[in-house]
Amino acid sequence: MSDKHNKNKDRAADEEKPELASPLLDLRERGPNALAPAPQSLGIWELAWPTIVASALQTMVRWADFMMVGDLGVEAVAGVGAAGQIYWMIQTLVMALSTGLVAILARAIGGGNRQEADLALRQSIIMGIVFGLASWFVVLPILEPMIGIMGVTDGVIAYGSDYLFWLLVGNVPFVLGFIFAAALRAAGDARMPLYIGILANLLNLFLNWVLIYGNLGAPALGVAGAGMASAIAMFVQLAVYWIMWSRGLLLLKPLLKGFRFDWGMSRRILHIGYPASIEGMVFQIGILSFMALMSVYGTAEFTAYQIGVQILSISFLPGNGFSIAASTLVGQHLGANDPDAAMRSGWRSLVMSMLFMGALGAALIAMAPMLAGWFIDDAEVIALTVDFIWILGIAQPLMAIEFVIAGALRGAGDTRFPLFAIFTGLFVFRVFPAMLIVLYWEGSIQLVWSVLLLDYLIKGIMLAERFRRGKWKTIKV
Repeated sequence: MSDKHNKNKDRAADEEKPELASPLLDLRERGPNALAPAPQSLGIWELAWPTIVASALQTMVRWADFMMVGDLGVEAVAGVGAAGQIYWMIQTLVMALSTGLVAILARAIGGGNRQEADLALRQSIIMGIVFGLASWFVVLPILEPMIGIMGVTDGVIAYGSDYLFWLLVGNVPFVLGFIFAAALRAAGDARMPLYIGILANLLNLFLNWVLIYGNLGAPALGVAGAGMASAIAMFVQLAVYWIMWSRGLLLLKPLLKGFRFDWGMSRRILHIGYPASIEGMVFQIGILSFMALMSVYGTAEFTAYQIGVQILSISFLPGNGFSIAASTLVGQHLGANDPDAAMRSGWRSLVMSMLFMGALGAALIAMAPMLAGWFIDDAEVIALTVDFIWILGIAQPLMAIEFVIAGALRGAGDTRFPLFAIFTGLFVFRVFPAMLIVLYWEGSIQLVWSVLLLDYLIKGIMLAERFRRGKWKTIKV
């Protein structure tokens, strides 16, 4: 950090100021109802690392789910993976809420309008409850058919249905916890979601041990126990968020009273966020299509893909952290009327993410045989998993572009172009070539996995060029 920046901080500490709307921005009083931001902000790393650590803990829990149910066989692992894919497809509306919330809340914080930030959070909570309940009633009757569309065996469907049922039980608290975490990060507090996440994830790991294997007198529930452990942890996490928020212990204070529906704010959130929701749906449909093509080769190949993604998810963590940092800083700098600083934040976040993801990808490639052996004791699946890790591991710098630049664009309110880029890369350059390889050329599974490199290359070029042109600087939210 430069000497000039340190001097500015020292002078700011000596001056008497009103309560800051965000620790990210040094704010000076402009009027009775607003605060005008100065351009100083926390560094990218200070915003990214708590999210990276929190995501790492979540990854540990997913690893634990896979490893513990791995004792039940290949079909159990495949079932957990398939159910997880369906669950994230269900959450696509959450992306609309969180993306719209982050864009509006970050600019409100950047402009010092704390009441608008609180209103945006409350409307997201209302819509989150409605969505969480609706998904329960809609999806529950069709659990098995949804998993069956991937062309998996009856055993995989049975295990997946048990796991997905309990994830849906905890869906409302998951959605609301996700909204609270997104709001706090957009306001500049990335540490509180980390601390609460540590509590929830440690509880989840402990309950996995109890409920999967039947320890401490509990019944051995297997795959269902893993899902139940996740649901309980989601309820506890939401309880902590709610108690702290209602008592004014979070950075975002409950300034308003009650939960009256505000159509104007809700419409703004959904208008900004619905392309992200469609993007999530497109992504999940594309992934499910890709997985259905892989299932043609057999359960071993399908399971290897699931395990490989879980292992490589370690290298995705920096991408997620720097994506949130870029989204937050771009939104807040635009709220402070400093678009040049917004662009610098996006590019710097990308460089850091590429370095971290590239290094982790190389490390995971080197350790691939050992890591695959942690998940399952099946020589064929282990060998296939190693092949997959080699292929996708070298794509990590390209994946960083999708993570960070798409996040930066969403933070600016440009949510439509990432949808277009994701659709183009996923269907035109991944699913379509894979379909040709599987159905017409009868190529190997390794060749199918190789089309991932083309997908991420095309998306990276499209997103980087969009950000470079800077049209997002003038978008109104």
